[in-house]
Parts: sequence; C-alpha cells; structure tokens
Amino acid sequence: MNNPIETSFEQTRKDFLSFLKYTKGHSDTTCYNYNSDLGIWHRWLEEAHHDWQNCGPTDVEHFVSHLSREGVGAHAVARKISCLATFYKWAKRNNKVQEDPIYQIEKPKRPRRMPIWLETEEQDALQKATRNYDDIPDNVFGRSREFSMGVRRRYELLFELIQKSGLRISEALGLKIQHIRVVDGVAKHVRVIGKGNKERQVPLPESFGRVLALSVAGKFQEDYVFAKKAGGKAPQPHAARAYLKKLIDKAGIEKKITPHKLRHTYATRLLEKDVQLVDIQALLGHESIATTQIYTHAGQERLSKLVADI
Repeated sequence: MNNPIETSFEQTRKDFLSFLKYTKGHSDTTCYNYNSDLGIWHRWLEEAHHDWQNCGPTDVEHFVSHLSREGVGAHAVARKISCLATFYKWAKRNNKVQEDPIYQIEKPKRPRRMPIWLETEEQDALQKATRNYDDIPDNVFGRSREFSMGVRRRYELLFELIQKSGLRISEALGLKIQHIRVVDGVAKHVRVIGKGNKERQVPLPESFGRVLALSVAGKFQEDYVFAKKAGGKAPQPHAARAYLKKLIDKAGIEKKITPHKLRHTYATRLLEKDVQLVDIQALLGHESIATTQIYTHAGQERLSKLVADI
C-alpha cells in the first residue's frame, strides 16, 4: 500500500464533510455535528502532541478517558467515537491515513434513551395555552399585537403538524406549499425529504388536513409553509424550540418538551392505537426498525407503572 498523502487535517475534514453532504446525502445538522466532533478530537490530539495521521487505538482510548473526566455523557462519547470510525474508514479508503485507529477498539455502546412524550391531557393543555392569546402584548419591540398573533398562529400550526404527522422539525420547516397534496379542500398528505435524502409521503388526519389546506390557500407553490412572509424563509429550528418552550411553560407542563418530543408523541399515539411497528417505522422515516422499537419499550414501561399499585 502507498504511504498516505501528506495533507492538512482541515482540508481533509472539508473533503470528508463534502462526501457526507453530497455523496451520502446527510443533512446540514448531521454534518455540523461531525464537524464539531472532529474539531474536539483534533484539539485534543494537538494538546497531547499526537499526529492525526499516525495515532493508534491507545490514543483513542485515552481520548475517551479524557472525555469522561470532562463530564461528557456516555451517549455523546459514543457519538464522537462513531464519528471518528466513519471518518477514519473514509480516510483510509482515500489514502489519507495508513491505519485506522478505531477499527480494533471496543466501541462504547450508546445507552438506550427512553422517549419522552406528551400524554393526551398534556396535549390538550398545550393546545389550550397556545390558543389563549391573553399573554400577547399590544406592542413589543415596535411590533404590533397583530404581528405577534401571526407568529403565534404560525407556530401553533407547526407544532400541530408535528403531532399529526411525526415530521422532524427540519422536515416540517422545510415544507413548501407544493409538497402538500390538497383534494377538495383537504390536505391529504405531505411529501418530505428525510435523512439520507429519502423521500416519503405522510398521510394526515382529515380534521387537521382541512385546517392545513385552509392555512395555505392562495399561497404560491414555491413558498415555505411556515415562512415569516411571502417569498421569505421559514424560522430556524432553534427559534421553534425556544417558542415551544415558552408555550410548554405557559401550559404548566413539567417535562422538557422539544419539537422532537412532539414527534415521539405522534409515535406513542399510533402505538396506543395498535398500529404495527413496521408501519410506524415507515411513517417516521426510520432507516432501521431498531430505532422504532424504543416505543415498544416505552409502552411496556408505561404498562408497568399502571399496574404497580394494584
């Protein structure tokens, strides 16, 4: 085998991220996480006076120990090692390194996280809090109450969509009018491009389909559903998370609820209606049914709690 080409880590990282985005079709968020994790690895290597092209399994084990001492959680450590495994496998294949330091080590397993979701009464409380406009001031930062009402209604529709379709926040915010199939005044389904650039169609309940169809009536097909104005961009995911937190606090719900937890709520409601796991997998756009199986464990834990005091 030829010796690896001498190249800078920064250039190699850029080439790797381009491979992830344009060849593998990974999302911007995934690429951002890879970029961040590789940066943490490289900074540690420099402080330890190690070369990224000539490190070994022992170096990786020391890196894991360093992360643990710094208080990094087991799930985050596992993600970083998974990132390095993908990076060095690609680097060796492309003659950037001669040996893969990750290949022989025992990779830490990601701890199983139990999903968090809203109970039906909590969903009702969130809806009630969202539709109670008493907290919207007449004027804030030079913006009228009418403007703030428009923002509230836009987020109300966004969070309701996720609860009725299980879309990821990035998928929902990326939705355009042309991605919604409307028949006789009812939005029948939405078409989304999920992880790995995979397309799927997600059906909508008829009652919500009428609401969604009415909200997008008369808008241009190229417009984003949740754009701040015609022809504009949709809010960023961090803005949606911040707004949801305000509504959750207002509803008095003592759970850490994010848009992704609303997706868990959708999956939980499906499971309660005895929808088959393989169908939930298709609706959520999970690549592996193993990912979907966390909801089965959640259901079993819930049943255990229900019978605990009998």
